[in-house]
Amino acid sequence: MARTRGNTTARGYGHTHQQQRRAWAPIVATGAVTCPRCGKPITPGQGFDLGHTEDRTGYTGPEHTTCNRSAGAIKGNRMRAPTSRPW
Repeated sequence: MARTRGNTTARGYGHTHQQQRRAWAPIVATGAVTCPRCGKPITPGQGFDLGHTEDRTGYTGPEHTTCNRSAGAIKGNRMRAPTSRPW
């Protein structure tokens, strides 16, 4: 069964998100930004994602791509996990 993901705005990556990410890009490029997930600096030239708050109503700031996406995977896996085990 195919799953519909929705457009970028519906998923939280619309115009406001894109504006915020563009605003952070030159600051991140200086190497002066620390990832709020792991506490380590984001080095110049390293990819970054703009992290959302847990309820997705705001932003946590720039995060390492790996930190952001693994947190999303963990949350998604937790949501898809069965509530009880069949064994």
